[in-house]
Amino acid sequence: MPGLNEPGLPEEFRDLLPYLDWALEPERARTEKRVTSSMESVRDFYDAVMPRFEAMIRHLEDFHDGPMPPPAHRLYLISLSLVEVANLVELYKRREAFEGCDPLRYTPLQ
Repeated sequence: MPGLNEPGLPEEFRDLLPYLDWALEPERARTEKRVTSSMESVRDFYDAVMPRFEAMIRHLEDFHDGPMPPPAHRLYLISLSLVEVANLVELYKRREAFEGCDPLRYTPLQ
């Protein structure tokens, strides 16, 4: 979590602060968040962040050649979480797997 004097997100994205708990690293943490969150929570996150996605990408493009300040990095991680829940919300519309494997069984390679 950001320190007391450090902004959690870039100023123009402060409305997304309630979703800072989706700014997770590494990918495994995002998978665990997606799998353990209720569909209502996932949908709330998606509905709040998706309308801002293009603005988020435009903001993050400023950092493609150099280091990202922590608020921008957290915004980037939120964008990754959004991409990772998009199929769940847009296609499947439920958390239960369709003849699939539990995503927590996968172990990322180091």
